[in-house]
Amino acid sequence: MKNNISKVIFALLLIVSLLFSCVGIFALFNILVAYKSASGNDLFSFVGGIIGSLIAGAIAVFTFYYTIKNNNKNQKEAHELQTKLNIENNNLQTSLKVQDNMNRKMETERSVLAITYNHLENFLYSVSNMLKQNDDYIEMKNDYLRLYKEVISSINTISFNSEIFDDRSQCENCSMCEIKTYGSLVKSATDIQKEIHDIDKECRIVLGHLESALNTAAQNKQLANEISILRQLNIENERMIEIRKSQIINPIGSYTPEEVSYYNEITSISNNILANNNKISEINGVLDSNLKIISEQSALARNKASQIDTNNKMRLYILIRKYFNAYNLYIRETVYAVRKNKKQSNSGCAKLDFEKNHTEKS
Repeated sequence: MKNNISKVIFALLLIVSLLFSCVGIFALFNILVAYKSASGNDLFSFVGGIIGSLIAGAIAVFTFYYTIKNNNKNQKEAHELQTKLNIENNNLQTSLKVQDNMNRKMETERSVLAITYNHLENFLYSVSNMLKQNDDYIEMKNDYLRLYKEVISSINTISFNSEIFDDRSQCENCSMCEIKTYGSLVKSATDIQKEIHDIDKECRIVLGHLESALNTAAQNKQLANEISILRQLNIENERMIEIRKSQIINPIGSYTPEEVSYYNEITSISNNILANNNKISEINGVLDSNLKIISEQSALARNKASQIDTNNKMRLYILIRKYFNAYNLYIRETVYAVRKNKKQSNSGCAKLDFEKNHTEKS
C-alpha cells in the first residue's frame, strides 16, 4: 500500500516538473525575443513578472507536494488506528468467547458436583434413619444399595465429566498456567479430589456395616419363618395326638392291634414335637445372637454415616464453594490476559477449550 502511494506521488511530481520545465523554456524564449525590442523600463517590468511567476509556480509545486505528503500521513495514521481498533475488537471478541466457554465449563462442574453432593446427602439421610425392625431392613436393603451406587456413580461422573480429575500440572512455556489464580484453582481441585476419595472410602465402610446388618436381618427373617413353620407343625401334631388318644379305649396292656398302632404313632409324633421344640430353641438362640449383630452393625453404620455427614460432607461443601470462587477469579484473570495480550505462539493453555476452539479462530 505504501509503495503504491509513493509511486503515484513520484509520477505526479515528474509530470509537474515537466510542465514547469516546458513553461520555463517557453518563458525564456519570450524573454529573449522581448529583450531585443523592449526598452529599459519595460525590460525590468517584464523580468520582474517572469520572476514572480516562477516564485508563484514554485510555491504551487511546494503546496501540492505538502498536500500530498500530509494526505499520505493522515491515511497512514488512519490505517494504523483502524488496525489497532481491529486488533482490540478481535481481542475483545476472543475474550468474550473465552469467558462464555469457561462459564459453560464451570456450570458443568457445578452440575456434576451437585449430583454427587445430593446423592451423598440422600444416602447419609437414609442410613441415619434406619430402623431396627427386621422387616424394615429387608424392605430398605435395595434402596440403600441403590443410593450407594448413585454416590459411586456420581463420583465416577466427576472423573469423566469434570476438570477436577484432569491433569493439573503446568504446561511447558504456558503463560495461562502462570496466572496467579491458576495455583489457587489447582489447589482447590486437589482438595476436592482428596475429600471425594475420603468420602468414597468412608461410604464403603458404611456400606460394609449396612450390608452385614441387612444380610443378618434377612437371615433372621428366614429363621423366623422357619420357627413359624415348626410351631404350626407342632400345633397340627398336637391335634393329631389328641385324635389318636381319643381312639384308644382299652387300658395299657389290653390294646388291640389297631390301638397299639395309635399308641406308637402318638409316641412318634411326640418325639417330632420335642425335636421341633429343640430346633425352635436353637433358632431362637441364633436370632438373639443375630439381633445383637444387627444392632451393633447398624449402630456402626449410623455412627460412620453421622461422621461423614458432620465432617466429610461439610468439608466437601466448603471446598466446592472455595473451588468456584477460585474459578470465577480465574475466568476474569484469563479473559483479561487474552484481551490484553492476544494469542501468541505457546502462550495459551493446551488444557483449555478456548485454546483449541476459540482463540485460534479469532
